[in-house]
Amino acid sequence: MLVLVTGATGFLGRRVVRELQDRHHQVRCLVHTPGRERLFPDRSVEIHYGSVSDPAALADAFYDVEVVVHLVGIIRQRKRLTYDQINRQGVANVVEAAKGTRLKHFIQVSAIGADNSPAYPYLYSKWRGEQEVIGGGVPYTIIRPSIIFGRGDEFLNALAGLVRIAPVMPVVGSGRNRFQPISVGDVARCIVIAVDRQDLKGKIIEIGGPEQLSYNEIISVVVKTLGKKRLRVHIPVWLMYLATLVMEKVQPRPPITIDQLRMLSIRNVAEPGVVEETFGFTPRRLEGNIDFVRSVGFWDGVKITLGSMPPHIRDH
Repeated sequence: MLVLVTGATGFLGRRVVRELQDRHHQVRCLVHTPGRERLFPDRSVEIHYGSVSDPAALADAFYDVEVVVHLVGIIRQRKRLTYDQINRQGVANVVEAAKGTRLKHFIQVSAIGADNSPAYPYLYSKWRGEQEVIGGGVPYTIIRPSIIFGRGDEFLNALAGLVRIAPVMPVVGSGRNRFQPISVGDVARCIVIAVDRQDLKGKIIEIGGPEQLSYNEIISVVVKTLGKKRLRVHIPVWLMYLATLVMEKVQPRPPITIDQLRMLSIRNVAEPGVVEETFGFTPRRLEGNIDFVRSVGFWDGVKITLGSMPPHIRDH
């Protein structure tokens, strides 16, 4: 079976490609930036260059494709690269390219919390992307993961960077908001299992790891993994808003945006046992599976805090 993967060279995409090949699927990768295909040095994948904003490139990429796994999305927007352009219109373009082809299954990866509320621009854009799929007349499965962790992630590596450079750990508000971190390898496994599952068509599935953890607890796991001890300093939300507004003005890529700050107040959890019941395996816990944060050094922490993820961390 020929599977097209958009966003194939990204954090999740690389694992999806590997998992698909391990299950003997043919894989075609849509690559936006020439040169990024170097991330597949030892594996036979078909490369098509183009973006989700290029209908001609998408039409070419869909030739003979039976399944598409759509992973392209942004979690930060800029003036010339907005949530609507990528997370909504980009999805619409892929759906349009799929029409009239041999496509049997459209797998869309969204996010827990996707909702029809403009108060949270990122989650609203993900919801609107879902609506493009649902209303597009293609057989679909939508997967909504909680926070994804693994080598190359932005979330835990950013926390590790703070641990490396700061004597205390800043926490916005109470830190009691709950998340359900799930390993990137486990998300990839769920996606690839869904490729062949006819019974999952027409469904929206929220997935998370085996534990629901508060932000405070996640910080504790990272600090423990690094063999450090850090006091937590709780920063009032209003004060962090002011600081973030300043950072957005003076930094090209601030460590946190206003939109991300707002989302810290939203519960980011799935129903317990969904991965076991739906996909037939138990996902990995956070603790004991994040040794990769130890590779984050002091200067890496400085770069991450200033808004630049070091390539040796990002592309691992």
